[in-house]
Amino acid sequence: MIYKTKFESVGYEVIDVSTGQKAITEASERKPDIILLDIMLPEGMNGFDVMQQLKLNQELKDVPVILLTNLDSEKNTGMAMGAVDYVVKSNTSIDDLVSKVKSHIT
Repeated sequence: MIYKTKFESVGYEVIDVSTGQKAITEASERKPDIILLDIMLPEGMNGFDVMQQLKLNQELKDVPVILLTNLDSEKNTGMAMGAVDYVVKSNTSIDDLVSKVKSHIT
């Protein structure tokens, strides 16, 4: 919730979903400028599953995805799958995250 509040306070529209399937559905319907995606998700799909589906979709494959997670060990996998950045929540301030998002939106 803190991320949503911060991004909205600096002028971004935030679509917040809690499952991988909802993320794919919302992305397909709304065509976001960027996606912040956690690796650990409830209800069966993980962030890598979501990323794979996004990259297979012709309308979404070029949407930048930042993996935002607590798993420091999956960076190589995430970057190889097409993430533009990999952010470990505990090592990154919210202001730094906002800066990273700004740098990836064209």
